[in-house]
Amino acid sequence: MTRNGSRLSGTKQEWIKYAALLVLAVVAFGVAGIALAGPRSPEEPAAALEAVTPTAAATPTASPTPTATATATTQRLGVQLPAEPVLLILGDSYTVSEGAARTDQGWAYLVAGALGYPTNIDGEPGTGFAWGGGAQDELGLEYEARLQTIAEDPAFVPNLLILQGGQNDSLIADPEEIKAATAQTIEAARRLWPGVQVVVLGPTAPQPFAGELRATNGAIRAGAETAKAPFVDAAEGGWFTDANSPGYDFDGGHPNAAGHAHIAEKFLEAWAVLTA
Repeated sequence: MTRNGSRLSGTKQEWIKYAALLVLAVVAFGVAGIALAGPRSPEEPAAALEAVTPTAAATPTASPTPTATATATTQRLGVQLPAEPVLLILGDSYTVSEGAARTDQGWAYLVAGALGYPTNIDGEPGTGFAWGGGAQDELGLEYEARLQTIAEDPAFVPNLLILQGGQNDSLIADPEEIKAATAQTIEAARRLWPGVQVVVLGPTAPQPFAGELRATNGAIRAGAETAKAPFVDAAEGGWFTDANSPGYDFDGGHPNAAGHAHIAEKFLEAWAVLTA
């Protein structure tokens, strides 16, 4: 029994030894596991975030704030078409069709025909909002004066008015004078025909003359904005460019028939926006 007991005791020691080795192995394995589960390298978190963070393409972005344009005002100005439109187009040599082969090829006549409203067209070469015509501005045919003459006829009462021009106003040295004359002309029309809606078509011309009208165009635009009238900005809109001007030029200062048709087309596009 003593020998057998001694062998049993040895076996027990072996089991204790094996158990201790097993515990050490488990501990070592655990430490290794902890080491493997330790902090990632700096690149790994970014890779993991990409799986749950929307990419730049998928991230919604705020709509850009509209920037002010040359014709922008605090509130978008437009035209409410009357039930029975009656139109007056008043301007300079462009409105009298100078440069076109026939009068009916002028931009104003083309616009009137396309719109189909009862229309009177009054064009006077060499005049403007502030420039009354003549070599010394002595003729007294500024737009406001001509509106007053037209208003003397009670048989014609327009409820829509298009004021075109400004090329001749470039002869005025002071932009403030042009601005004031433009605003005053618009207000005069409203007094003469209460309820009339006024649209201003700014100056333009084939290049290079168009480029020389920027200051005048800005003054007329400012006058229209002061009077809260829609302004169709042909100059800043680039209606005449270096590329297209040779095909539209008549004499360096006026458009030919194709140029008049081009003005009419661009104006009708603007009119469609104003009346939408």
